[in-house]
Amino acid sequence: MKTEKTLVTITEEMVLNYEVIFGKQNKLPPTFPMIFYRYINVPWDYKTAPIHRKQTCVCHSELSIGESYHCVVTLDQVKQKGKYMFYTQSLVGYNLEGSECFRCVSELVVH
Repeated sequence: MKTEKTLVTITEEMVLNYEVIFGKQNKLPPTFPMIFYRYINVPWDYKTAPIHRKQTCVCHSELSIGESYHCVVTLDQVKQKGKYMFYTQSLVGYNLEGSECFRCVSELVVH
């Protein structure tokens, strides 16, 4: 399952809100695109609120204010183990030319 492409532009306000929580940043960290989930309509649902178990984020180019990315979230895997459901999903961002700029893979667990 995959979301529609969503265009997300990094704004100064997004960075300032991030820095309120994590402190002043010399450059945006690879985990920064995780806030893009606010702007993406994910079509699958979880029975209860998921817990973020693991994440891996890789940026192929530096992220900066004013840059826009076409973002897609893919539900890669769903597994049930006992009472728990494990979801693996990937958030991938492409620049306007179509090259992959970042990939964030999250593992979520739901009871």
